[in-house]
Amino acid sequence: MFLKVSFWLCSFFVLLIGHLSAQEHVLVDMAKISPLPDVEFYDVKEDRGHFIWLAADKGLFKYNGIDYAKIIHPEQKGNSFFQLQEDYQGVLWCNNIYGQIFFYKNDSLQLFYDANKLVNGQLAPFFVSKNKVTVYAKSGAYEISKANKEVKQIFKGKFFFANRDKQDSYVFIGESKASSKYSVCKISDGRIETLLKLNFNQIIDNHKVYAFGEKVLVSFSINNFNRFYLMNKQTEGHQVLETPKELRHQKLYKIILLNDKYWFLTPSGIYVFGLEKNQFQFVEQIMPNESVTNVEIDFNNNYWFTTLDNGVFVIPNIHIKKVSLKNEKSKFTVACALDGNRFVLGTKDGQLLFYDNHQYIKTLRLPGPKIIGSLYYYAEQQKLIVSINASESYVVNLENYNISHAKNKYAVGKAFADLGNGNLLYGNYKEAIVYNKTFITDSTRLVSTKRVISALNLNSNQFLIGHIDGLKLYDKQTLSAKEIKYKTKNILVNSMARTGNLAWLATLHSGLLMLEDSRLEGVKIPRFNANSQINKLVAKDDFLWMSTDHVLYRYNYTNNQLNEVGSQSGLKGSINNFIVTQNYVVVVQPSGFYLLSNSSQTFKDYKTSKVAVHRIAIQDRDTVVSSAYTLPYDQNKIEIEFHSNGYQSNNYVNYQYRMQPLDSSWHDASIGRNTVTFNSLPNGQYSFEVKGKNINSEQPVSAAPITFVIKQPYWETWWFYGLLTGGMFWLIWLYFKWRLKKKESERIAEIDKILIDKKNTNLRLENLRSQMNPHFIFNALNSIQDYIISNEKELASSYLVKFSRLIRMYLDYSQQNEITLEEELNALKLYLELEKVRFEDELEYTISVDNQLKTKQIKVPSLFIQPYVENALKHGLLHKLNDRKLHIEAKIIQQNKLEITVEDNGIGREQSEKLKRPNQQHKPFATKANEERVHLYKNKLKRDIAITTNDLYDENDVAVGTKVVITMPIH
Repeated sequence: MFLKVSFWLCSFFVLLIGHLSAQEHVLVDMAKISPLPDVEFYDVKEDRGHFIWLAADKGLFKYNGIDYAKIIHPEQKGNSFFQLQEDYQGVLWCNNIYGQIFFYKNDSLQLFYDANKLVNGQLAPFFVSKNKVTVYAKSGAYEISKANKEVKQIFKGKFFFANRDKQDSYVFIGESKASSKYSVCKISDGRIETLLKLNFNQIIDNHKVYAFGEKVLVSFSINNFNRFYLMNKQTEGHQVLETPKELRHQKLYKIILLNDKYWFLTPSGIYVFGLEKNQFQFVEQIMPNESVTNVEIDFNNNYWFTTLDNGVFVIPNIHIKKVSLKNEKSKFTVACALDGNRFVLGTKDGQLLFYDNHQYIKTLRLPGPKIIGSLYYYAEQQKLIVSINASESYVVNLENYNISHAKNKYAVGKAFADLGNGNLLYGNYKEAIVYNKTFITDSTRLVSTKRVISALNLNSNQFLIGHIDGLKLYDKQTLSAKEIKYKTKNILVNSMARTGNLAWLATLHSGLLMLEDSRLEGVKIPRFNANSQINKLVAKDDFLWMSTDHVLYRYNYTNNQLNEVGSQSGLKGSINNFIVTQNYVVVVQPSGFYLLSNSSQTFKDYKTSKVAVHRIAIQDRDTVVSSAYTLPYDQNKIEIEFHSNGYQSNNYVNYQYRMQPLDSSWHDASIGRNTVTFNSLPNGQYSFEVKGKNINSEQPVSAAPITFVIKQPYWETWWFYGLLTGGMFWLIWLYFKWRLKKKESERIAEIDKILIDKKNTNLRLENLRSQMNPHFIFNALNSIQDYIISNEKELASSYLVKFSRLIRMYLDYSQQNEITLEEELNALKLYLELEKVRFEDELEYTISVDNQLKTKQIKVPSLFIQPYVENALKHGLLHKLNDRKLHIEAKIIQQNKLEITVEDNGIGREQSEKLKRPNQQHKPFATKANEERVHLYKNKLKRDIAITTNDLYDENDVAVGTKVVITMPIH
């Protein structure tokens, strides 16, 4: 027995307010995308480069899809800009209230003409043609030549409003400031033609005239009541239109013709009307809470709206509307399509909301807060099965909206399928059952004891069930099952749909499959990612509707065409649950639902704007963007930023780039990333290429390539190699030259040494000869002879021994360049002993040696002191009769030097020179030889030997002797 409950609601209005808000277009507040530069906007325009221009109270702004750039001119009077328009060359023009007219060219705002004296502080309409700019002011119409800025008044009168259509202008004119007579005129080729005269004996306001195709629409206000006239351009007749109630007292900012509909922009949003048989037909109201000043449709059919006090809004898809639940506690859980355009939505608190042709009809409430899990429309008997996520179910009779309690007959339903002949397949989490004559009898047949995911009636004899462990084909009569596999593997089917004899299967791991005559085939759909998981399939007419997590697809399987709609069209959130009616697609989400027209207009043909490189940084420093760069080897860190204009292009454009020949394949830049950095490019020539593609478009757009030439480091250049090679040869040549020079120097040094040794030997021989001179030898032998004659044998023998020893010393030392100081002094002592005999003991000599001197270690030139001692004896003391004294001293002085002093008390050098014979007026040979030795030691052996000879005088300036000082480094 079924419990019948009928719930009729008292008022549609009360129900609508209680549950749902009105249908609204999906509206995007641009302030939430990126900070807006202002809240008060007067105009919007997209240029040919797909930049969005905004004329605002705070200035003129250029939007590239990411951020806003303020465009200023140093001579502008005030910040506010108005009346954005493009000329035939695509140059953007605008003006301000002061009367200045500007145009934007070469990336700068330029002042065309200051028309302040013409407009007198009023915002005057202006239009740009090929050779002139026409301004319609309260004082008349003026033409300003583009070439020379000459101003020509073409008409007199009080111009209130003007509109241009191709070559003709339509104007609203007052005959005088005080008159209440007005005219609507057409200006063509410099001629003015009156189309309509108005005389209401009252001041009219809010004058507007618009040229739309073959029609001209005139609007004005009398006593705050709007009136409309419609004129035909061909017949030039006019007709008064009845003012719709919605527009009677509205202030009209602007009237636009879009999609054959008239859009009236007002402080209460936009009123859209059709015009049929010269009657306005209300269509809808858009943005009812905003003061909309202008509308612009960009190249991707996004609708841009500027408002007077609340910024900028965008409707990504005008064919999508959204209905939201006002009751936040109630959530939609399921939807079901009925016949025609009817559908029903179920909530988690047991409510059923019915719609017909997207209009709300009524709400039925189940007894108690029931979570509605699934709905199934049994068309044959006009019944709606309501499955609760518990042990309950209900049936709604759609003819009278009576609700019957079905207990647990359809509880926790996962899948339903009409098998024909009144038989219904019902599957839940544990089994599949066939109800025979479901609403007539309680007869059942158990099909399977496995969890059911999806089910589909295939034909008159078979049906399909997607179980948790695979897909099976069942015979309707015997319920025998045949497992269907794809490539020998079990398949898990999320959803199934049928078109004719074809069954379409959305699988968990194998993509979309098609079943025909028990054969499974994979389906390849252009632009569809085969790895995307399809959540739900619905077949309707020639289309297969598919949903993934965030995209809804419409696939025309007859011509293999795919369309899609998703977040770029404003369809946010998950798209797991949707239904298709005759004219609409309803995408259900917990807090509301989207209503999509299932016509082709819903699926936009997205385009990609031109991709361009707009920033290049080299070594982290921004440079002027150029098509080619030549850089030194150490300027090889390059950062490149590229961009494609358009609504939220950073979210919806995919970029690919490569640096040839460094990259042979394209690299993908992640969504939202439009910068690439090359940290260290090797030397060479490169070409940077980048292309972008809207995620919903087919063909990418490429930017012009940019060439980079990284110069070789100097150490890799040919001239450096040549220089290095030359340098190496030069170094080798220098080396060998040095070696040769060194060998030559060594040879010369060796020769010099040999020569020095030879010369020293000769000098020593000369010294020897000087000391062994005949006179010395003769005297020595005479002395020996005297000793023999005097029978002084011992003295003779002693003298002879000393003489022989001295001769032996001279002969021995003459073979050496240097001898010890001790050896030198010993030879000197022996020589002085012999000379003392010669002087008959009238010679007194002393030899003093500093105790600090190590005479056995200190080296001196051999036989070096003796010549100076000989000079003292021979030339200083010999001619003195008595008191002959000779003193020789050796000591250490500063800087580790040896000083040897030979001092006598003889007659002095001057007196000695006088006593010489004429043939002896030259320097003694031994002394000369010693001086030559000193020169050799200084220049060749680098030994600093110095000899100074000083004459000694007493207080009467009488010569009393000679002093010779010899200094040399201790060696």
